[in-house]
Amino acid sequence: MRDRVRNYGEDNQKLIFILLAVTTLVVFIPTVLTPLHSDDFIYVLHNDQWSNLVWRYFNWSGRIVADSFSLVVLQLPKFLTSLVQALIWTGLIFLITTLPSFVNENFKFHKLHFIVIFLLYWVANPNLGQTSLWTVGFANYLFTNFLIVAYFTLLFYLQNKKLSSLSVIGLALLATLAGNSNENTSIVLVLLTIAMLLIEKNKKVFIIALPFTVLGTLLLLLSPGQSARLEHPSFQVIREQSIFERLWNYFSTSLFIETFKSFVWLFAIFVLVSFIYLVQKKTLQKRNIVYSIIFFFAAILSNAAFGGSYVFPVALRSLNGALILFLISLSFYIEDLIFDKKALRQSSITYLILLLLIPFSFGYCYATKSVYMLSRQFKIRESTISEAKKDNPKVVYIPNFYVGKLYNPSDSIDMFQGRVGQYAGIKPTVSIKQFDKDFSFDYGNKRLVNKRQFPLNRDLGNNIHLKAINILPDTRSLNKYSVNMIFDSSLKEKYEANRYRLIIHVVWKRQGNVSNQIFNADTSLNNQLAIDGKYIFSSPIGDIRLQDILSIQTGIFDTQTQENLNETVVNINHK
Repeated sequence: MRDRVRNYGEDNQKLIFILLAVTTLVVFIPTVLTPLHSDDFIYVLHNDQWSNLVWRYFNWSGRIVADSFSLVVLQLPKFLTSLVQALIWTGLIFLITTLPSFVNENFKFHKLHFIVIFLLYWVANPNLGQTSLWTVGFANYLFTNFLIVAYFTLLFYLQNKKLSSLSVIGLALLATLAGNSNENTSIVLVLLTIAMLLIEKNKKVFIIALPFTVLGTLLLLLSPGQSARLEHPSFQVIREQSIFERLWNYFSTSLFIETFKSFVWLFAIFVLVSFIYLVQKKTLQKRNIVYSIIFFFAAILSNAAFGGSYVFPVALRSLNGALILFLISLSFYIEDLIFDKKALRQSSITYLILLLLIPFSFGYCYATKSVYMLSRQFKIRESTISEAKKDNPKVVYIPNFYVGKLYNPSDSIDMFQGRVGQYAGIKPTVSIKQFDKDFSFDYGNKRLVNKRQFPLNRDLGNNIHLKAINILPDTRSLNKYSVNMIFDSSLKEKYEANRYRLIIHVVWKRQGNVSNQIFNADTSLNNQLAIDGKYIFSSPIGDIRLQDILSIQTGIFDTQTQENLNETVVNINHK
């Protein structure tokens, strides 16, 4: 009998290890594929005041913990940075899952509960790309929330233990770090610590921790950088409003309610779990239901705290704190489902997992494909800048990131360009500008770049030939398309970009149209992208489908003389 118990324990530990390893791998893949972007370059370059932690604290932000983490991990090789992110991500889900067992002092790990929490973190995330895949976003949201959950776990782990000097120091340090998390969650952290102090009989650890959570919060909220940033002219109007005006505007409109729109799946699981309890006539342990309610209202309160903010509407990535608190609430709520001893195929929680796997599968596949596409596009953007610097330009034009199809649009990474120019080795005085026409296809995909939907060899003069026209779907939205023109020579070298434009007039007609329609998709010569000896222009054409197009007129337009040069008309053969 003892051998059976020992073998079961060993097998269970192996399953837990495998589950955690697989989870780490699952989140590592999209993380390592995510290219550097936005504020990442500040910390990677680490060459001016913006990456100086002291300067940032006194001039920009009080987020000492997040800024320090960003600086440290972005000095590491990409592989190691992503591995650290994946381990912390998995650790966050692990701590959320096990927190109820620390509160109840039974120290158990429920594998199925872990899977539910992990899946929900993905599908109910208000802004997955900017809180979990983007490294600086990860530092500001996922990592700081990891510290918060670690703080609660340590509180209850130490609650009924004899405290050593080392444990007190560790608790004080973690409480301070957790308090310096985010502006809204830091306030809620202090309130939660007070609530636990009032509820719990053994109050010693809570009394020790409370002042340090307050310290961390004050270091964040009262930092000189917070005040300095508000002096920016963009904050003037809302800065001149009183706190009561801001609160009234927040709660008397839909702004507050809209912060919960992302949590539909999470609320649905709460309802389904309630139904399971009702059908099985189970009774929840008082301690679990109390803490489930406390964390549920804490999540609501964390979103309510934005009423005092100076930025409206609330950025979706800022709602990550509420997500974590809701997940902790759910973790307590499903804790008593462990008493269901039925076979796995008959277990109620198995069906919850199967239900969540549907949106997760779509979301994971699309998001992973998206960051893979973006990583290829990043190399092309970087190469474009590197090639341009040979001519000592004042401005370099690069295409936008094309994220592709996503299950949830908010799964996208941040589109802010950041200091990609300096990263590519160009002088800070050189301006990096995105094309003023959206590149509506994945230009990192060799198959699409080499595609010859309508192969041509039209002479446009100056030894320039139009080699192909492609009509491609824009997978970011339904029923949107773009026209792509591929040339064998650079138009910018033969024509002055400030004077000439590329003519793209799409002649189209549908069954309901009485006459032919013309869509003007003209584009600047600065929107030329050079890839593998091909010079590509891409221009959106709305919902005009390939079968709607009769012909495409192209050529060069002289904006000074208002004349069309080297015009040619390409008839579109649908057969």
